[in-house]
Amino acid sequence: MTHRPPVPVAAIYMLVYALSYAALWACVRHLSGDIHPVVLVFFRTFFGMAAILPILFKVKLPPLSSGLYPLFTLRAVLNITSVMGAFYAVSMIPLADAVAFSYAAPIFATLLAVFILKEKIGRHRIFAILCAFVGVLILIRPGFQTLNSGVLAALGSAGCFAATVICVKLLTRKENPAIVSLMSFIIAVPLSFTAALFYWQWPVGEQWFYVIGMGILSATAHICLARALARADLSAVMPIDFSRIIFAALMGISLFGDPLDGLTFLGGGLILASAIYATHRERKQLAQETAPRSPS
Repeated sequence: MTHRPPVPVAAIYMLVYALSYAALWACVRHLSGDIHPVVLVFFRTFFGMAAILPILFKVKLPPLSSGLYPLFTLRAVLNITSVMGAFYAVSMIPLADAVAFSYAAPIFATLLAVFILKEKIGRHRIFAILCAFVGVLILIRPGFQTLNSGVLAALGSAGCFAATVICVKLLTRKENPAIVSLMSFIIAVPLSFTAALFYWQWPVGEQWFYVIGMGILSATAHICLARALARADLSAVMPIDFSRIIFAALMGISLFGDPLDGLTFLGGGLILASAIYATHRERKQLAQETAPRSPS
């Protein structure tokens, strides 16, 4: 029987992930006034690719005849679109709001899984989706505030990320997850560079520090999230992801003068709680389905 490290170790990794993620978006917010978010997406993707280059020498890419490359490309396009939407949202709305909207991605993924993967949806998932919808309404506050481009970009980013998750589920049925992640970077670098050419400008002076920092923070967040999930169940560490909105709020208030809005925490917390509930129910149902049945 293999020994699994205790959950507190996974919790530490999850906290570092949340802090790195919030710091990454703070860098984007700092730079977006001088450098277009699309250019920042390219640098984030490029330096992220540089961080995983050693993997290229250890794996064998699938042949063109595999038939997976159209889906690889779709996944990369959706992922880049999601990151562009998130970076634009960060430049337009408070950091905590941007994080809160990102919590909607698992709920969108659940809806897409029903229509694309033909997964069954029970009353517990329906309840989670309805609660998340209420959380989104709290964030948007229709009739009380203007539905600006930043909010739309944040919602679009969450939707594209959800579609990315569906692509990953389809691809990992036939290919190693490490290859799936690597192919996303390989395809995304030229795609993001092509888009960035329309807004191109080189970073200058201290901007390079933040640009390189974006790559380091992005790689750190990905590594810590993977290690957290390898050491504990998703339902055990997912609640810690709420610290991401706390870190983002603190950075937004102290660095950029963002307002402290309790409704952001309420809406984001409700959306995240819905995702946690849905994950817990799915894990419980899977355990029941795979449990050995006693002979009658």
